[in-house]
Amino acid sequence: MRPSLSRNITKLRNITSLNHAIEIFLGTLLLWVGLRGIGDRNPVWAIISFIVVSDPDVRIAWPSFISRFMNTLVGCVTGVLALLIFGPVEWILPPTLALTVLVCTNLIKTPGSWKIAPMTTALVLTAALVQKSSAVGFEQSLRRAEEVLLGSLLALILSWVFSKMRSSSTGSNGSSGK
Repeated sequence: MRPSLSRNITKLRNITSLNHAIEIFLGTLLLWVGLRGIGDRNPVWAIISFIVVSDPDVRIAWPSFISRFMNTLVGCVTGVLALLIFGPVEWILPPTLALTVLVCTNLIKTPGSWKIAPMTTALVLTAALVQKSSAVGFEQSLRRAEEVLLGSLLALILSWVFSKMRSSSTGSNGSSGK
């Protein structure tokens, strides 16, 4: 009886892994082809966000979606505000990143926020600093926020769809079997 239970658990894990691999394949394909089709030459942030948020269990994907999007917004806003106030000056990066960390650790307080938001701020500011143009930073901020929202939203939708498909095929509550 025990070897049979072990085989069933292994089979369930393999099915969950396969479903998640299919979900990642499908989401990446949709984002790559769709965004490239409308002129986005490199939709890397949509794909990264899709992977970060995606989870076989929609109950895990939802807080990941909220955290990913909120932290991206904080990072974009702090970067844009710094560019509006000071312009693309070389010294702006360290204090703005430190400020972003303080905002995240004291106001947002979602897991990992002190890492994701400053990375976003760094992307916005370095794009502006390299090109010596605040407009480039503003454009980078908008593009990043759009891609993160799109990739994260697609991950949430596909996690929900795959969760519903699993629950209807197994008669369970849609959990990932973890």
